[in-house]
Amino acid sequence: MVTVYVIFQFDAEDFVTPEADDVLLDLTRILERFDVKASFCIVGEKARELERRGRFDVIAALKKHDIAYQSDLHSVHPTLSEYLADEDWDEGVEKVIKNESSGLDDVTRIFGVNPSAFIQPGGSWAPQVPYAVMTLGVRVYADGIFESEPVWFCNNLCLKASMYLPEHSTMDDLASLKERFDKLYNSRRESGGLIVIFSHPCMFITEDFWDTVNFSGGKNTPKERYAPPILRRREAYKESLRVFQRFLSHILEYPEVSIVTFREVPSLYREPKERTLNLDQIFTLARNAASSNDWQIVDGKSISPAEVLRLLIECVAKYLCRGVEPSFVPVHPTLGSTSKPSKLHVRKRVKMADLLHLCHQAIEFVENHDRIPPAITVKSVTFGPSDLLEATAKAVAYYSRYRRLPANVETGGNWDLPMVVQRWNLIDRIKSQWSWTILPEGFASDRIEELTIWQAWTVRLAIFGGKGLHARS
Repeated sequence: MVTVYVIFQFDAEDFVTPEADDVLLDLTRILERFDVKASFCIVGEKARELERRGRFDVIAALKKHDIAYQSDLHSVHPTLSEYLADEDWDEGVEKVIKNESSGLDDVTRIFGVNPSAFIQPGGSWAPQVPYAVMTLGVRVYADGIFESEPVWFCNNLCLKASMYLPEHSTMDDLASLKERFDKLYNSRRESGGLIVIFSHPCMFITEDFWDTVNFSGGKNTPKERYAPPILRRREAYKESLRVFQRFLSHILEYPEVSIVTFREVPSLYREPKERTLNLDQIFTLARNAASSNDWQIVDGKSISPAEVLRLLIECVAKYLCRGVEPSFVPVHPTLGSTSKPSKLHVRKRVKMADLLHLCHQAIEFVENHDRIPPAITVKSVTFGPSDLLEATAKAVAYYSRYRRLPANVETGGNWDLPMVVQRWNLIDRIKSQWSWTILPEGFASDRIEELTIWQAWTVRLAIFGGKGLHARS
């Protein structure tokens, strides 16, 4: 029996509206009735406000569920995107760690558990965030530029919700909600998979978002002047809760469905302790990389373009150049370039001696910085990472046929960016984040867009396994 896993993601972010606290209690009571757990994604200031208000009943109820983290201040300016708009990679990572550590610590202290995931607040995207929170021990990043099918990005497991549960739903909406879920379920029933359904508890009780009222368009309302949003009629609120209860009941009618939380996601997409490739697998990797800059799946092992490049460089410079055929080579997690990569704009034939020189320079850079170099120069010719990927891939592919390295290799044919940039229409996807109503009008960041594109070298598919988790008996 193939299991389809479902996560309910509740973004608990409204620290302005006291009535939103009771919504959390009502949702946990419904979940308890069905004996399932959800992921409540808590903003740092929301956690502190629950504590200040003495809402220890809400805190106790949430402790029975999974706790994720949704930034320290969510929509208070400067938001994540705003304070990272002009930052380079390393400086931005340090800034995220500094700004988010206190909120993460408070959520951990108040709820007694390390948060399972980082949920992006609105459209506040920057590529340093998934990497920074991973270094803080948060192993899942949700929302942003990603797909509902999980991927690895900057060595963190990243995904986006599959379905939105409108908080103002009425009984007239129930049939269409069931239909939407059934369609998602049927798309995964053959091979299994994950469905994330997200909602905002505060919007069950309010007519508009708390942050739209106080922080839209770059406005920063002082705390003492926070304006609460208009509350919905009590009857409408109760009806929306009944819709959720009926919707949850419908999902649980499927025996192959298992309700999980973000805490279980790493188990669903668990990787081997060590990713290693034998020589035949390396040859397959090289033949694919010779014509395409893309992530690869080799015998169930997922490898990013940056990891492919690092592995092929090491294979050429450490082994094949000496006629040594390794029994296996490890795959090392590797960042993309953090400054503008170079690219040959004409085809160039490079001698093997020069290619080895390029590889040795690249190895030194990668081992010192854990990221691929933006450029390597030999004999006044500068090679970017895509050129080096193409050259080493062709050299290893040649070796696989003739058991010797070629005298020279022609480069300059591969596209300079990984295929995921085109596949996801990534540039437009990043720009769409800037439409978030909280950001100042006209906000944009060329720096964030560039860094995201360069880190597309780290994107690779997460392999679904579902090991260790089972459907209800």
